[in-house]
Amino acid sequence: YVGINSAAWANPSRGKELALGQYGSGADVIFHAAGASGIGVFDAAEEKKAYVIGVDSNQNAIKPGRVATSMLKRVDTAVYDIIKQELAGNFKAGTHTYGLKDKGIDYAVDENNEKIIEPYKAKLETIKANIISGAVKVPDYYEVSKKK
Repeated sequence: YVGINSAAWANPSRGKELALGQYGSGADVIFHAAGASGIGVFDAAEEKKAYVIGVDSNQNAIKPGRVATSMLKRVDTAVYDIIKQELAGNFKAGTHTYGLKDKGIDYAVDENNEKIIEPYKAKLETIKANIISGAVKVPDYYEVSKKK
C-alpha cells in the first residue's frame, strides 16, 4: 500500500520499495495500478529480473523484456461509441460500462513483449473468449460493493 492520500500516486521510490519486497517474498509478476508510483515497480522488475503488468495504456516499452503485458483501458472505444450514439440520436445519459466484449479493455502485445507472452497467448485468448461468452463470470465491482 503506497499511501493514504493523493501523494501516494506520485511516489516511484515507495513503489519500487514495495515491489522489491513483493519480489523478495516470491512474487514473479506484479500488476501495478499505482499511477506514477508504478514507475518504481518497473524499476524493481528490471532490477530483480522479474515481470510487471502495466495499466491503463500500453506501457510495454517502459522496460522492454520486463513487462509481461499492459492492461489497456480503451477510452477511445467508449468515446467513439458515445459519439456514434449521439450522432444517431439514440444516446442515453448514465453509466456506460465497456468490457472485453465491447472492446473497452484488452491486453497489449507488441515487439516489447511478444516473446514473453507467446507461450500463454492461446490460453489468454481462450480465457478472454470464455469471459466474453459468459462461461467465466468476472465479479462486477459495483454489484459486489452494493452487497457490503
